[in-house]
Amino acid sequence: MLLLAALAAGCAPSPVPQALIAPARPGLSAEQLAAALWSADPQRLRLRQTARFSFRGRSVPMIGMMELDTASQQARLVAVNEMGVKLFDLSVSEDAVRENYLLPQLARYPRFGEAVGASLRRVFLAPRPRPGEDTLAAADGGYRLSGERDGQQVAFLFGGEPVRLVEKGAEGDQGEWRAVYADYQPGAGTFFPRQIVLEDRRAGYRLDLRIESVKRSDEQTD
Repeated sequence: MLLLAALAAGCAPSPVPQALIAPARPGLSAEQLAAALWSADPQRLRLRQTARFSFRGRSVPMIGMMELDTASQQARLVAVNEMGVKLFDLSVSEDAVRENYLLPQLARYPRFGEAVGASLRRVFLAPRPRPGEDTLAAADGGYRLSGERDGQQVAFLFGGEPVRLVEKGAEGDQGEWRAVYADYQPGAGTFFPRQIVLEDRRAGYRLDLRIESVKRSDEQTD
């Protein structure tokens, strides 16, 4: 009942922020931009997160632990609420979402698990730049890579020094969404975006994500 009350009380989220494209070093290639993704190196990572998933006027706050395998492009997220009640356990790949567990109260909302899984795929797994296929162009002092994936027009914006991914998105028959990445911090031998916001306007959902820590799977957790 407490969970359902929290869902009903969800308020409208603030507008998705515009990506901040800081000036980037000139002359970078598409291959260099693709290699600049924080998850470009093949490794297994553990991410501790706090998040809020908003959909159809409702909102679900959560605390999550994710296992991210950047080599096989797979992720598994287990999320609980602030009282420690398990909300869901999802396994996500580039082309599938598997619900290992979904709290019955959440299962009442059609395609909830699918929507959360799609958000995670877009943020962490796919689409990714394809240097040999995507078009490279200048964009407000940074760079833009754009191309097509399964009938969708996709774009990646990069900026800063060193250069980082600051936004990606897609538009087409399958939806219209964008994800903004900000506040890069050191962790697990790389720099990861602490703040991520994804919004799918057509499907009517949004994910506000804060990555609290990133560790390699062979590191000890706190």
